[in-house]
Amino acid sequence: MKSLNRTCLIISAFFLLATGSVSPALAESPDVVNIGVGTKGKFVVVNARLIDGFTETIKEAIENGVPMGLTFEIELRQDNTAWVDSLISSNKIRHQVQYDSLKKIYRFSESGKNVRRKKITRKGSRYQQLMLTLQDIPIAPIYKLDPKEKYYVRVKADLETDRFWFPFNYIFFFVPFSEFETSWAQTSPLAIDPNLELLERTKNTRKKRNSTYKNKNIQQLLHSGLGLYRINIQ
Repeated sequence: MKSLNRTCLIISAFFLLATGSVSPALAESPDVVNIGVGTKGKFVVVNARLIDGFTETIKEAIENGVPMGLTFEIELRQDNTAWVDSLISSNKIRHQVQYDSLKKIYRFSESGKNVRRKKITRKGSRYQQLMLTLQDIPIAPIYKLDPKEKYYVRVKADLETDRFWFPFNYIFFFVPFSEFETSWAQTSPLAIDPNLELLERTKNTRKKRNSTYKNKNIQQLLHSGLGLYRINIQ
């Protein structure tokens, strides 16, 4: 019975939020900024930030217990001047946060290809930072990049009502803030430094893939402690 009453209170709160929402035309448009590309371990990684993604109405909804979700789409593309750019690799990252009013904590989760983590915080500013930030997201193995070619990374973000749990997915259908999708934001052309030792070792490892020592060679590469290497921005 208590659970039912709590649900009814939350639903009532969101109908109030819906009637008091700011018109989408007057709100700031969310945008992806500060896209950075580097390397970590054997992967090319991406960093980025979503700005104006949380209006006061959205933050108020979260405080009332609404599970809020964002999806980031990331693409690594080869920059072709003579024909259509080709997709090298992609990753889809899902962020979700929900406020636990009993324990007064925010539960954050992040999931995607080669990405999975959970965080708990009591600070509103911290959950917002986690939700709106991409940090060291793997986009492709280093060996997929050719030093002779140029590449770029593009990112977009969206929030959709159909990712909410029942009954919030039906309630938010009528709420102006319930759905948005940013335009693609992309980097300048990128190129791999051809003189890097890690790149040469990676190439050599690829040539040995069909040998009987395949697993051993890959394991040595992963645990060799070679650290980061550079990507040139041109």
